[in-house]
Amino acid sequence: MRQPVVRCVEFVESVTDWMEGALTDDERVALEEHLTICPHCTEYLAQLRLSSAVLRAADRTTREAPPPEARQALLEAFRRRR
Repeated sequence: MRQPVVRCVEFVESVTDWMEGALTDDERVALEEHLTICPHCTEYLAQLRLSSAVLRAADRTTREAPPPEARQALLEAFRRRR
């Protein structure tokens, strides 16, 4: 059975659900078929995966709270910006 054509905007709207395995089989296949013909969405997916990996790595290395003086300086800077 031929899947409905997925446009780029639909890919972008659904890619997170696809990555989390939250799509139906038909939706998943349609998105994967779109990836085989669309270099733009393929690049978007690569960037999304890279961003996710960088954020996961940063999260593992920055578990400590900033020093009190840095925290205070940031809070003061935010208050001045209001």
